[in-house]
Amino acid sequence: MTDSQSQSNRWFGFIPRGGPGLVAFLAIIAAAFVVGWMISSSDDSATTGASGQASHDHAEEQPSVWTCSMHPQIQLPKQGKCPICFMDLIPVETGDQGTVEPNQLRLTDNAALLARIRTEPVKRAFAETEVRMYGRLAYDETRMSYITAWVAGRLDKLHIDYTGAEVKQGEPMVSLYSPALLSAQEELIQAARVVAKESTGELTRSTAKATLKAAREKLRLYGLGADQIEQIESSDVPVDHITVYSPASGIVIRKDALEGMYVKPGTQLFTIVDLSKLWLILDAYETDLQWLTVGQTVTFTARSFPGEQFEAVITFIDPIIDSKARTARIRAEVDNSRGRLKPDMFTQSVVRSMLDSAGRVTTADGVASATAPLLIPATAPLVTGKRAVVYVELPQDDDRLFEGRIVLLGPRAGDYYIVKDGLSEGERVVVNGAFKIDAELQIRAKPSMMSPDDSTNEPDPSDVGSRLAAVADEADDEPLDLSHEAVSALTPSYDAYFRFQEALAADDLEAAVTAVSGLIDALDAVDATLFKGAAGMPWAEHSSNVFRPAMAAAGGQDIETLRTSFEKVSYGMIDLHKRFGHAGDRTYYLAFCPMAFDNKGAHWLQTDSIINNPYFGDMMLRCGEIQDRMASTDAGN
Repeated sequence: MTDSQSQSNRWFGFIPRGGPGLVAFLAIIAAAFVVGWMISSSDDSATTGASGQASHDHAEEQPSVWTCSMHPQIQLPKQGKCPICFMDLIPVETGDQGTVEPNQLRLTDNAALLARIRTEPVKRAFAETEVRMYGRLAYDETRMSYITAWVAGRLDKLHIDYTGAEVKQGEPMVSLYSPALLSAQEELIQAARVVAKESTGELTRSTAKATLKAAREKLRLYGLGADQIEQIESSDVPVDHITVYSPASGIVIRKDALEGMYVKPGTQLFTIVDLSKLWLILDAYETDLQWLTVGQTVTFTARSFPGEQFEAVITFIDPIIDSKARTARIRAEVDNSRGRLKPDMFTQSVVRSMLDSAGRVTTADGVASATAPLLIPATAPLVTGKRAVVYVELPQDDDRLFEGRIVLLGPRAGDYYIVKDGLSEGERVVVNGAFKIDAELQIRAKPSMMSPDDSTNEPDPSDVGSRLAAVADEADDEPLDLSHEAVSALTPSYDAYFRFQEALAADDLEAAVTAVSGLIDALDAVDATLFKGAAGMPWAEHSSNVFRPAMAAAGGQDIETLRTSFEKVSYGMIDLHKRFGHAGDRTYYLAFCPMAFDNKGAHWLQTDSIINNPYFGDMMLRCGEIQDRMASTDAGN
């Protein structure tokens, strides 16, 4: 038997070779085939039915909102093209979000954990903060005494002959010879003698008493004390020198008297100050004034006593702001009975303040009668400049639901903000992860920090047009390829604009009006034929954006009207420079002042790297910052 025959016998040896056995075997094979076909048909039918049902269900669940993957703010009810980039719209994956408002976001516990979302309750407590100020010690002006000559004469002797001497009240300061004083003493002595005579008649005695009284008053006005006058009257001998005594105890901080000098009434001789009390003079920024009030305690340190703290009490807050430094002068009174502190020492001071719900400064004694404000951690609000958004976690049985709210914030107090409106005590606000929630809402084209309005509705055709125009404007910001002659033709216009800017910075109305006229003439003199091809339409548009506000500025009658027009002229010039650049070797600078026009902020161009603010002039000449440096764009300059 061959190998192939042996292999065949192993595989097919079980098949009967003939007769009834073979017939039975074939019958079994046929039956198995029929049963398998029936099962297969049944499965196909079931599959087809299920598929049909699924297709039917899918048709019923067609997405109702279609959006653009590049511009998620576009949401339309039908499939089509994005009106901005013309890409095919895709269905919005709504997911199992349940019923949520446009400004809400639902997250699973796991998603919130991965996003590291952390919340804290809104609490009611007194807002505490520290106001730090630099200052110096100064004399207490109410404790300064001045010694002046009350009568003309000559200083024959100085009992105190150097600055810095410590004197006591009643201590002799200077001896003065005065002819007028001698004459007044003679009047006193003569009148006293007449009054003392017993033989004097009543009329004479009455006249003498009046003369005596007048002589005493004259000597008092000459600076003599009651004891000195009484001594002269009793001795019956005039003195040729009188001694001027110190009216108060203190330190001589100024000596104008010199031996032998002649003085007139009113001549200042000495200045004495009592250093047992000093003034602490501080400069507080206007933004810190809301935390300061009279009666607060100031804690300060001086370099002469490292590690030691002193205290003072605020007694005066200057009602006028320094227009240059933007600060207000704060005065506090310091007890210096030990004499350790010296005038003109520099200090570092701290005032610890508390605000109540009405925004009033509250002392520790007034806490019991005041109402505490609502506080949220400083990391909770997303502040855009004009508004503040916080995300509040709403109570839920499952998952976590967050809602965006616009709140009205008060001043910041250390690590907290005071909330004036928009939240209630006990609500939980997101203090970590708010940006992630806001970003998710932006991706879903829902109201968020940067776009508070609900933009999920179908866009209006006019709105689509404005969006397309905005896209076109972005493309139009690209610089143009211009000839040297074309770029150079703009130089007179730039020069006139810079004269306008410098005149406003100098508060020079006449020069500003002249510069505006020069700008109008310079723009009118530009040869428009230099801007050919693709530069033609941009030149017509941008030059018009400068020309129109310049014409409006030409009619201005005051400096503030010109500054309002200058803002529009500036934005026109900035846009013009983006497209056309400038010639020459000068560098232009883009400057910005955040406080212009009630903190709206405004830009301008200038040729100096040091800020020259045209919106405030000398009042805040250096307010602002340089945001960009623009070199010459003309290769042929």
